[in-house]
Amino acid sequence: MRKFIPCILVLIIFSSFSVNRTVFVLPPDNVESVIDPPKAIIPLDKIASMKTKEAEKILGRKMTLKEKISFKITQYKIKKALKDKEKGKASKGQTAFILSLISLCALFIPYLGIASVPLAIVGIVMGAQAKKENPNDKKANTAIILGIITLVLVVLTIIFIVAILASFSWGWG
Repeated sequence: MRKFIPCILVLIIFSSFSVNRTVFVLPPDNVESVIDPPKAIIPLDKIASMKTKEAEKILGRKMTLKEKISFKITQYKIKKALKDKEKGKASKGQTAFILSLISLCALFIPYLGIASVPLAIVGIVMGAQAKKENPNDKKANTAIILGIITLVLVVLTIIFIVAILASFSWGWG
């Protein structure tokens, strides 16, 4: 820890010498070219997978070491953001899984068994949609399976109740 603080101080001192504090003033005739936006827009996924040489070719000049490092850091952040954005899509599979699990649990609670049928159907539909978006989504697959199991148990319960009611003698005959 004693060596860490002086190293940080030395880095701060030397990095302050390397900062170029000159201000460039553009002549009035070039202002319009700076204000105009670039004609070609490069998508983020292409920037994230771009090599440094390709970026230099687009810029039309060689990049300095600082620019190359910042370019790589920016690429890393873009890749991370794109990955997080893709993870957000899995929430539909997770919602389907939760609905199917609630429908299976509600089946065994008296008077809530009626609610298990629509929950299971919604869980199956949302699981199928999530599976269509991402075929590797395991929660969506589990939601579909749990929804089907719930519907099968509902049908078996109804058959069992009808069989019990049919076996009773109501005293009519």
